[in-house]
Amino acid sequence: MLEWKENNVPYSAEFNDIYFSVDDGLAESKAVFLDGINAPEVWIGKNEFTICELGFGTGLNFLNCLKLWLKHSGEDQTLHYLATELYPLAWEEIQKAVHWPELSECKEAFLVNYPSTEMTLYDGRVKFRLLKGDSATELSKTNGIVDAWFLDGFAPSKNADMWSERVFAEMARLSRQGTMVTTFTAAGFVRRGLNEVGFTMSKRPGYGRKREMLNGEYHGS
Repeated sequence: MLEWKENNVPYSAEFNDIYFSVDDGLAESKAVFLDGINAPEVWIGKNEFTICELGFGTGLNFLNCLKLWLKHSGEDQTLHYLATELYPLAWEEIQKAVHWPELSECKEAFLVNYPSTEMTLYDGRVKFRLLKGDSATELSKTNGIVDAWFLDGFAPSKNADMWSERVFAEMARLSRQGTMVTTFTAAGFVRRGLNEVGFTMSKRPGYGRKREMLNGEYHGS
């Protein structure tokens, strides 16, 4: 069940948690996820780049990334964006939640196709796929190589299934040397779990009210 907090911030009664910061979700998305993988520099000169987000939520991270991709990539480059989501939001909920004017063009391009789970946007420059289900199961049915992971489920204390050993193992299977991962949490068991499957994780300053968060790279188990 979705509720609304101040500044049109959606709140999940199921997980007793907000989808993004009540202060500035857009700035939080940039600080945690785009800055966390060093975008756009990370994809400069690469014909294809694949991001997988665990916890699609409102689509804010995707739309923020899409805007940056269109500005800082060539017409011959393709962004593949995969995202898992156990409880996909309705069209109207995404429309209301992602309220920043600078994302309106990208949001419109996305919502014209939503709730389709597969879409090609901007003449093939972006290919999007939504994996509807729990992260461990959906990742186990997925093949290919992921260049960067966005871990954006609800807090580990409230959504333990998304921060499980099964999920971490599937992430390792789908990663290459140098694949990046970034997340808002600094939970010790998340850092240890990712380290155990081959990611080298580090703490960095958190955004807003959070003191620390994590990012890292895959170097093999």
